[in-house]
Amino acid sequence: MILKLEPYSGISGDMFMGALAPLLDAEAEMMALPAKLGLENVEVRFEDVIRSTIRCSKANVIVAGQTPASEHHEHGHTHGHKHEPHDHHHAHGHAHDHAHTHAHRAYTDIVLLIQQADLTEGARELALNFFLKLGEAEAEMHGMPLEDVHFHEVGGEDAIVDLVGAAVLLDKLKPDAVFCTPVCVGSGFVKTAHGRLPVPAPATEKLLQGLPTFQGPIEKEMSTPTGAAILAVLQPDFDLPTLITQKTGLGAGSRDLDQPNALRVSLCSANHKGSQEPVTLLETNLDNMSAEDLGADLLQDLLDQAALDAWLSPILMKKGRPAQLLQVLCKPSDAEKLTHVLLKRVPTLGVRQFEGKRTVLSREVRVVSTPFGVIEVKVHQLADGSERFLPEYESCRLAAETAGVSIRDVREEACRSSRG
Repeated sequence: MILKLEPYSGISGDMFMGALAPLLDAEAEMMALPAKLGLENVEVRFEDVIRSTIRCSKANVIVAGQTPASEHHEHGHTHGHKHEPHDHHHAHGHAHDHAHTHAHRAYTDIVLLIQQADLTEGARELALNFFLKLGEAEAEMHGMPLEDVHFHEVGGEDAIVDLVGAAVLLDKLKPDAVFCTPVCVGSGFVKTAHGRLPVPAPATEKLLQGLPTFQGPIEKEMSTPTGAAILAVLQPDFDLPTLITQKTGLGAGSRDLDQPNALRVSLCSANHKGSQEPVTLLETNLDNMSAEDLGADLLQDLLDQAALDAWLSPILMKKGRPAQLLQVLCKPSDAEKLTHVLLKRVPTLGVRQFEGKRTVLSREVRVVSTPFGVIEVKVHQLADGSERFLPEYESCRLAAETAGVSIRDVREEACRSSRG
């Protein structure tokens, strides 16, 4: 299953939970989560709400004696070990404006809480990674060791349940791939006890570095640290292929704005007829490199730097000079980086760039058992629904050497086992 996220009104932990839990019929699991975390007097509720005339699911984490989590955000502040609890007043795009008191928790305390919780190993690892990303962002911003980080709102029960809930849902889904559209972060300022901070807030901005974002038309904080931490760990692909949507969920933010204040999450499958995706072709002519420098290391270096493919072709340049045409296929988002790699790696004055599309079949890697051992097989989904099997050469070679047979024998057995 493929997971697609559309944060056109931003993303937060509760929006993610509100969108994905109903798609997986996992509301009951989310409601049972506080007990598994040992968080007393905490309750998770789901309700249907309307956002810009559209029905959405709202996930609420309610802490007894405190303002409901749906009425505030979890903008992250950190402190050293010596600190005093204080009130925090703010406004943001998913919330109401008010003042309230939050708990402070050390990063190490949250790690211990997650490690002791009744979770699957997959969910536990994801949850720890979410808070690690948050902690590293805060530690870098405030110039302190990770173990000294104390979270303000992000350490509250609501934010902990949001992020651990996201981890449980992702572990339940186990998506084959995650795609995302550009992230709305909002604009303006948020008011805190420490003064006015620009939107996106420092922790959110740090976590979203390297991902495509935009401000949007609303001067509010649209994406929160918990939502940004989820994206920072998932590292979704922003070059969306053609997908077939199976189910869609909308996770509501707290305010009803001039646009649907919701995160849209879709469960998709690949287009077996072949999906079109944008690609960039980089190329340059080389007539002043030795054969050693043009060897396999050059192409492998480019592949290691995220090129989809790279190859050399012999050409004849002006004045009859023999040369090589170096061509690199890549995602548009990697074109600038690979251009700089080429300009540094080879003695050329310029790199040409061409934009295009390619049609790609859905594909996966399977592991099959054969009389010669376990073999990895690439499986291509053809337009008519049939499958094409291509055993991995290295896997076949190693098995053939061990069994004392030909690679062809291993390949035929792998294909037979794949069909069976």
